[in-house]
Amino acid sequence: MLAARGAGCGSGSGSDTSKQDAVARAHTAALARAQAVLHARRMTLGRQVFAHFCESCHTLAGKHFTGPIIEFEAPNLDEVRVKRDYVRYRIEFGGPSMATFVREMPRAQFDALVEYVTETAGRNVVDNGNQPAEVLAAGKLVFAQHCAACHAIAGRAATGRPTFPGTDFTLAKPSERWILKRLNSGILPTEPMMPSFRGKLTDAQMRAVATYVTAVAKEGPEAPVPRPAE
Repeated sequence: MLAARGAGCGSGSGSDTSKQDAVARAHTAALARAQAVLHARRMTLGRQVFAHFCESCHTLAGKHFTGPIIEFEAPNLDEVRVKRDYVRYRIEFGGPSMATFVREMPRAQFDALVEYVTETAGRNVVDNGNQPAEVLAAGKLVFAQHCAACHAIAGRAATGRPTFPGTDFTLAKPSERWILKRLNSGILPTEPMMPSFRGKLTDAQMRAVATYVTAVAKEGPEAPVPRPAE
């Protein structure tokens, strides 16, 4: 009888543990569902905010920008994968020919827009880090000679002090197609922000530096996003 009672007690303890595990799993699943619902709502709100404030200048999720090009074409966000802090910085402080929008929207809309752009941008960017060493070396050399003065990359700061600092490739990863487009056309408003390298670099050099940038962009320690002086 004592043996039987002991077995019964052990069985009950195991049953209680199983019930506790089941409750914990159910709680975890319910929490995950709630978080998924909140995320979906933020993404919907972010998409709406983007449509109101941003889509006149920026292409995203396959939807072409709707406004006229005034000075130069704004970055196509399908062609660049960006870190959250960089998106937040641009919305808060603006950029070349881009106004700040931080006072135009309540905080919930601001945060939803940051989340939507961060998670949606870069649909055409391909991870190509496994490149032959000689290809990366050739691109790195071109970058050092022609790009490093304006652009940071792989945790290294830009070497110069340009009037218009270039994209920080520690924070943004563009597609090869977008890099080649910029190399060929440049960015030329009233005064050059980025010159065209057509005729200065061969097609092979342009392809090499585009491959290098796409392969190593967003690598290294994340540099703090600079803040404008007060």
